Amino acid sequence: MSEPHTTTTPAVRLAPRASLDTLWDAAQRVMAITGVVEQATSATVRRQWDAIDAELTILGIPVYDRHGASGPGRAWWTAQNSEGRLIGKWAESYEEAVIQLGASFRSRIVWCVPDTDLQVRDRYPRSKQGEPRIHPVTDQPIPGPDYAPLTTLF
Repeated sequence: MSEPHTTTTPAVRLAPRASLDTLWDAAQRVMAITGVVEQATSATVRRQWDAIDAELTILGIPVYDRHGASGPGRAWWTAQNSEGRLIGKWAESYEEAVIQLGASFRSRIVWCVPDTDLQVRDRYPRSKQGEPRIHPVTDQPIPGPDYAPLTTLF
């Protein structure tokens, strides 16, 4: 399983402090607290944020005010889940991104990388707008625009 890769966007990157397995366990606890939500509301989003922040605190990961200044690890994080879907979100840390993406998509994350420059768009064939980007599951992002597959995990 891959850990965060460097990005061309200058920023401070803190080393990951938890494995993908540990973060999946945390995401499952968040899912147990938040349940399945048909339509997000302010209350359900806050409940998820509180559950994620509690998990990050247990792991010793700094938690930042979601409405305040960004922390040093703020980036767009691109990930692939165990279903092959490419997903992403803005997050303050690798751990926050993996937990929130795992909980939101209810699926284990197999790799997650900082991708503020959205290099994923150059590495994977585009899909139609509004359709999920689903590709063979690999142990890390494919290396470049030639779309050469890496080790398939499933």
